[in-house]
Amino acid sequence: MNCTNCGKELTREVKFCDGCGTPVVSEQNNNPAQAQPAPAQSAPVNQEVQENKAIFILSYILFFLPLVSCPDSKIGRFHANQGLVLLITSVAGQIAVTILSSVLLSISWGLWAITSLIGWGWAIVVLALVIIGMVNANKGEQKPLPIIGKFKIIK
Repeated sequence: MNCTNCGKELTREVKFCDGCGTPVVSEQNNNPAQAQPAPAQSAPVNQEVQENKAIFILSYILFFLPLVSCPDSKIGRFHANQGLVLLITSVAGQIAVTILSSVLLSISWGLWAITSLIGWGWAIVVLALVIIGMVNANKGEQKPLPIIGKFKIIK
């Protein structure tokens, strides 16, 4: 291969002529059919995820579902653990909200709006975590839930 500007002989790996500095145009760049990269091959689809996707999604509502339907699946155990941690967190949070609401209402009935907002706020947080978990399961990802996802109960 020779430089188109100065005619110096070049190796195929160079991108610039070491004689004059002109960018090297290789034969494959001149051929538009070869210049385009081949379409990327899609990543191999995990058969287990595709077969059990609905079960993994529903594990954020019924945490035990993957343990019953696919007990040997590590992915199923991950989503079951996330669902169980979410259930425990939501119940513990609801108990805390109830106690706080009782204390506030015992102080004054005028604080009912604040107790209502606290209850609705907690419900929205739990719903958001359920949706995040379901979306991750739908994508086939094993991402832990924010804040609470690092806890392992089911191994």
